[in-house]
Amino acid sequence: MRIIHTSPSPGGSYMIQEGSLSALPDGCAMVPDELDLAAFYEAKGFIFPTFEENVMTKYTVNQEALNTWNTAHPAPSPSEELEVAKEARIAKSKADLADYLEAHPLQWTDGEYYAITAEKQQQLTSKLMAASMAQQTSTPYTLTWNSTGEVCKAWTLEELSALAFAIDARVTALVTYQQTQEVAMRDAENMEALEAIVVDYDSVGAAA
Repeated sequence: MRIIHTSPSPGGSYMIQEGSLSALPDGCAMVPDELDLAAFYEAKGFIFPTFEENVMTKYTVNQEALNTWNTAHPAPSPSEELEVAKEARIAKSKADLADYLEAHPLQWTDGEYYAITAEKQQQLTSKLMAASMAQQTSTPYTLTWNSTGEVCKAWTLEELSALAFAIDARVTALVTYQQTQEVAMRDAENMEALEAIVVDYDSVGAAA
């Protein structure tokens, strides 16, 4: 069922909603399926509707209100649209990288999987620094770390350092790839060139 609010919004436009309703809400009218709404959406809801028995039977465009709205909200230039699209693609590439790191832990030589997220890398670095300081000062310290979903177990400094270096190498490859694609996005001269840039972390993750 399509319904329309019988009173305009504070901005002067009318709103149409679609969904499954058991009853017509107060202050609304039905919009027949056969009523063409192309002009309604082109006019951003700035219309003069005609209602008959809780049904919108027809409408005309409120050209004055539409012109006023368009003047106050000029359409962005192609260059502005491109910049907005670039920032959106770049932000998505970064978010996708974070998701990829979380979903693809590193399998180590012991057959276990170890998280490689930014948070886990920071924790691992802190652990290694503490262990190094303890070693230099001859302070007793039990170095522990855990695989995904498991409890911590004891590691030697050399063993855990090797894991940290492997994680760093993999993450560095992925981050470098993201940065390379980001530069390509910023350098894109038009929307077609921007949309042609592919971000595929699987291709890097498999080789890293």
